[in-house]
Amino acid sequence: MSLAADAVTATAAHGASHPVDLGPLHTPADPTGAEQLDVAETVGDPHRLRQILENLLSNARIHTPTGTRVHVRVGTTEAGPGAGGTDRPGRFTASPALPECTPISVIEVADQGPGLEPVDAELVFERFYRADPARSRLHGGSGLGLAIAATIAEGHGGRLELDTTPGHGCTFRLVLPAAGSGQEPSDVCLRRRR
Repeated sequence: MSLAADAVTATAAHGASHPVDLGPLHTPADPTGAEQLDVAETVGDPHRLRQILENLLSNARIHTPTGTRVHVRVGTTEAGPGAGGTDRPGRFTASPALPECTPISVIEVADQGPGLEPVDAELVFERFYRADPARSRLHGGSGLGLAIAATIAEGHGGRLELDTTPGHGCTFRLVLPAAGSGQEPSDVCLRRRR
């Protein structure tokens, strides 16, 4: 997904108020993300997918203190509780889960900001919802960005999800079927499902 590299470059052009880096996805097979950054291919409208990434990066800048690090991680894996694409406690989304073990391409935008309370996280993908009631339309945001992004992701056969804990930042995850998703799940994943 060269979209991720382009989005990181565009974000860096907005200034150094929030350092942004690009790296490999942390997966159950590689929990530290020590492997090399690899290509994660999917099929979709590049303009719409870029819109999702720009929204996520913009939100990370707007809703975290100056100097907060933002990590963009890219990779392929299989849908599951640890990797994304499926539901689990503490994960919030407006879209249905993908079948476990589905080959997926993932882009995560993770910040080290204040995170969200569960009551806000449950509503964050709803139209016109703003977690900070002090923000008005005059000072940025209509409360539509994440709702639109989630709809675009779902229209591409995937979903947008959020993992967050108050005081420990937010991880927004764009999960899309991997290109050539006719791929069979790995033997390890199939054994886990039994």
